[in-house]
This record gives sequence, structure tokens and C-alpha cells, in this order.
Amino acid sequence: MCAIQSSGCNHNDGIVSVTAFEFKQEIRSDSVQLLDVRTPQEYAEGHIGGAININVQSDDFQALAIKELSKNSAILVYCRSGRRSMDAAELLTKLEYKVVNLKDGIIGWRDEGLPVTTVETSK
Repeated sequence: MCAIQSSGCNHNDGIVSVTAFEFKQEIRSDSVQLLDVRTPQEYAEGHIGGAININVQSDDFQALAIKELSKNSAILVYCRSGRRSMDAAELLTKLEYKVVNLKDGIIGWRDEGLPVTTVETSK
């Protein structure tokens, strides 16, 4: 993967980590799946448009990932800062998914002025 080859593109055990700008370019591809691995509350407070949410810290993360994600296209994964998404990327890679990680998470995404979507929750 990593359509844009630059100094920001790092590889770790088959996992590609990219900058927010590179991640945005990858999202434009038709054959990718966007995965937010934060908590549902974090997701609701602001996520990248089109992302599905599977909390990497939940006990059923692997089962949900297998159910929801296709191995036919790359998974673009992110969290808040890049730590949890790298954990998720490692798990997904072991399950033979192709994974691209957002290096600095949604913090880096927002720092670049890129848009996020919020979810209206009823209280």
C-alpha cells in the first residue's frame, strides 16, 4: 500500500504508518475500509467521515473485525494518537488484513485542519 512514497511513510511488520495528508490520499481510493478503533464515546465526539467504529479495547474486537471487515481491501485504521491503532493494526495484520495506520491519530488529522464528523446522541 502507501500510494504516496515519502519520508512520512513508515513500515512496521507489514504495517504502513502514514501522515494525515497521506492518510487522506489513501481514503480517496475506492477499495479501502476506514476503521476508528477508539471508544464509542470518542467516536461520537468526532471521527473521520465514513469510518466504522470497533473499539480495539473491547474483548470482542477480533470477532467484530472478522465479521465487519473484508480482506479484499486495505483497512485504514486510526485512534486518538496512533498507539491503539498500532495495536489494532498488529492484530489485524496477524489475521492477514492489509493495514495502513494513521501515524498521529485523529490528533494529527485535526492538527492538519482536516474535517471530522460528529454523531448526535440522545440523552
